[in-house]
Amino acid sequence: MKKKLVILFFILISIHSFAQEERRKVLKINLSAAAMGAATLQYERVLGNHFSLALGAGYRPKSLFPYAKDLEKYVDFADGKIDYISFDNVKKAESKIGMYHITPEMRFYFGSKGAPIGTYLSIFGKYNDFHGDVPVFVDTDYRGVPVRLELPVDTKIQTASAGLMLGHQFRLGNRFTFDCYIIGAHFGRVSVHGESNQNLEGFDDDFRTRLRDKILTTFKINEDYLGLVVDNQGVRIDNVRQLNYLNLRGFGFNLGYRF
Repeated sequence: MKKKLVILFFILISIHSFAQEERRKVLKINLSAAAMGAATLQYERVLGNHFSLALGAGYRPKSLFPYAKDLEKYVDFADGKIDYISFDNVKKAESKIGMYHITPEMRFYFGSKGAPIGTYLSIFGKYNDFHGDVPVFVDTDYRGVPVRLELPVDTKIQTASAGLMLGHQFRLGNRFTFDCYIIGAHFGRVSVHGESNQNLEGFDDDFRTRLRDKILTTFKINEDYLGLVVDNQGVRIDNVRQLNYLNLRGFGFNLGYRF
């Protein structure tokens, strides 16, 4: 009887160890994205001792940014790095921004623990779609009278990029993980579209011409990169050539469940 119990014990231990080894999938939720009002999930699948593939997706409904002052600081910083448009006359705190993204990723894990635990280097691609209502204002004049035009701009920005990132995934017991994106960078292309469907039919051609010139100077628009149209239907802006996009990725925190 004792012999049978010992055999059964070792069988159970073997099954338990095998089950642990077979926990090659991790489903994660991004905690830092949740603080920004976004829902972001990632599915990671271990392929070998040191490799895994992951696919992330996120969505944020169009709404006010929860940390408006931080958004203004970020936009002001980015403003100094962009040489084809300025955001000085954008009401950043009143902007409603939504987004969704898809991020495929391949990871290489260093060390003896192997995937999916430990320090890793990832190669990733990233597609972002930002869309929102962005209010702007332009100071001009009409027949000698100073006028401030406030234009609600329906904005859409799409990016496609690829890059490298360093991170570390910690084991939390047998089932859970804590995945920390440390730092990374990605480079790619961006397309821009903005339109404000204002009825300008009541104004003469001279006003629309001067309004176009005022928008160009106010927002420091470089027409080598962005095309601006002002007509009876309102104002529209689109990129006329491919625009470069460089951004950082990191300081993200993910809670994962292994299965």
